[in-house]
Amino acid sequence: MTDMLGQIPGEKPTAHHPGGRGYRPEVDGLRAVAVLPVILFHAGISAFGGGYVGVDVFFVISGYLITSIILEERMSGRFTLAGFYERRARRILPALFLVMLFCIPLAWWWMLPGELENFGQSLVAVPLFVSNVLFWRTSGYFGGAAEFKPLLHTWSLGIEEQYYVVFPLLLALLLRFGLKRTIAAIGVIAAGSFTLSVFLTTRQPLVNFFLLPPRAWELLAGSLLASAGIAGVDFMRAKRSWREVAGLAGLALILLPVFLYDENTRFPGLTALPPILGTMLILAFTSPETLTGRLLTFKPMLWVGLISYSAYLWHQPLFAYARLMTPGHLPLWLYLVLAAASLILAWLSWRYVEAPFRNRGNFSRRAIFTWSAIGSLFFIAVGAGLALSKGAPSRIAAADLPLIAPAKSMIEGCPDAGGGIFVCNLGVPGKTPSVALVGDSHAYAIGPTLDAELKRRGLAGILVHTACHPVPGIFDSREPLDTGYRERCAAANRAMEARVTAPRIDAVIVAIRWTMRLYPMDGAIDLPWFDNGEGGIEDDAPYRRNLTLAGDGTASDAAAPKAEAVRAYLERLAAKKPTIVLYPVPEAGWLPARLNMVAIGRGGRAPETISTAHDRFLARNRAAIATLDTAAAPGLHRVEPEDIFCDTRLKGRCTIQADGTLYYFDDDHVSAAGAKPIVDRALAFIPQRSKTTP
Repeated sequence: MTDMLGQIPGEKPTAHHPGGRGYRPEVDGLRAVAVLPVILFHAGISAFGGGYVGVDVFFVISGYLITSIILEERMSGRFTLAGFYERRARRILPALFLVMLFCIPLAWWWMLPGELENFGQSLVAVPLFVSNVLFWRTSGYFGGAAEFKPLLHTWSLGIEEQYYVVFPLLLALLLRFGLKRTIAAIGVIAAGSFTLSVFLTTRQPLVNFFLLPPRAWELLAGSLLASAGIAGVDFMRAKRSWREVAGLAGLALILLPVFLYDENTRFPGLTALPPILGTMLILAFTSPETLTGRLLTFKPMLWVGLISYSAYLWHQPLFAYARLMTPGHLPLWLYLVLAAASLILAWLSWRYVEAPFRNRGNFSRRAIFTWSAIGSLFFIAVGAGLALSKGAPSRIAAADLPLIAPAKSMIEGCPDAGGGIFVCNLGVPGKTPSVALVGDSHAYAIGPTLDAELKRRGLAGILVHTACHPVPGIFDSREPLDTGYRERCAAANRAMEARVTAPRIDAVIVAIRWTMRLYPMDGAIDLPWFDNGEGGIEDDAPYRRNLTLAGDGTASDAAAPKAEAVRAYLERLAAKKPTIVLYPVPEAGWLPARLNMVAIGRGGRAPETISTAHDRFLARNRAAIATLDTAAAPGLHRVEPEDIFCDTRLKGRCTIQADGTLYYFDDDHVSAAGAKPIVDRALAFIPQRSKTTP
């Protein structure tokens, strides 16, 4: 991705064929094939649902070109690590630093404190080339919506630069044993990396996506091809007809995933093979005189390929800030305008930033290293300040702060207690727990409020969860459904139920986001995420179907088995302990704090009220409520947040914000203010213990 080439004075082009055949324009065209789908995918254009495979195309190209350069320079005695990293700095850092600088003032003005804190972390991580590690650690449920992170796309630069640190040293070691053994060793390492990627596809998908070890095989695929060329294997000597077929097949293997994959495709792993193999076929067999070569060397393709690195850098910040500055979802026409703007900015930054810095006549090696260090330290210092200040909430007027950063009643995961369960202690430390809270993130959302209330009453409790679906017997379609996983979840659920129904526990509270966890219920639930019908569409809930498994392992998303699993689970708990089930919390669709931030950022005031239609809540949650209503046991009690938030302050509306109080800290989790009445109603069903009870 970072080896963007053109005929720049003072720099030898590197989009060439191993063995010194000179500049290969079709490689620049291949970059256009890679970058355009990435941009259109990030624009949310459904036809390009697999556009993210363009990054994998870049990985192969980078591995191919870098290995070609290293091997040719080593063979001619010209290779030095200083020269290698000088080229990396010239090509990567000037445009990258420009984009990062552009991002800072906009982040300061438009980001919520939590977002600005995360942005600050990315400013530190990017110049250290560990942003892939950062986004691995902060992605997922509590990492914030990916589409609001202007530097998220730099994860791929992190992978490439980590590769560039390790690979030249590895190559130097391997070459002591000869080129053929080096090629064999690279093949073995690539096979190991690919095997690891396949293994992690369902087990650790974020590790598989963001980290170098399971991604290295994609760069090594290019390295293998380049090494073979240096060793004398000349694919261009194949029959013209075979080369034509290979080139067209390669193009198809790249483009078909672009149109056939989507965000639900388990990727990378086996699904990454087609674009990787396709890229290798084009690099090996395509030249400008073949049909594929003529397509790739079409002038507009060459132009986009030439600026593709800057285009990749610019598009994500433009999209992210447009989303930050606009409540609701952006229209398609605006995405297309922003995509065009990213190409224009890419050309300007290529012409006036990239090209001058690549010209050795303008900047010496010492100047490049000096300014690289200064720039890196600057961004690290700014980022550390933003991160350590927790997003600089002081930049927001004190009167507005509760509506921008509401008190967050949220536990973000509990310590591993063994046996597949995770446990947080609530209430008075050291006291025997008498209340158990179970569920998913909606249990986390009320956890600290329950903790505070138990302390006030002199009581203790526990929050218990597993790493499986919160309803025993139901599975998330993104999870592995093999026998081993099912057995682990069954054991974890048994341990969880035993823990929360232990003799000293007086009552169990069950808090789950029922509608999302039961979707689709034979079509009665429209989407896993919430669309409030008024422009607010939840943007951080990944697609999933919820499944049950027959005895033979056959998965089904039918409603009846899931309803039975819910009923059986609640009645099983209620048969042992008084059980309080929290019904669906009205969802917002919008991120209400963002509505307030946008209004204030535009020079206005936060809205007096934020609300959604009660009818929309009823339509979306009807199936989940009916399912919960089927559970019947003497010890089962119900708390309905609908009664707290809907048809109270506003007729026909569910209140999200009113009277200067924000009841949600995101689009579906309640804030401390929203959790308080829910917890109070739940605790009303729990027998009172004496504060002196040990």
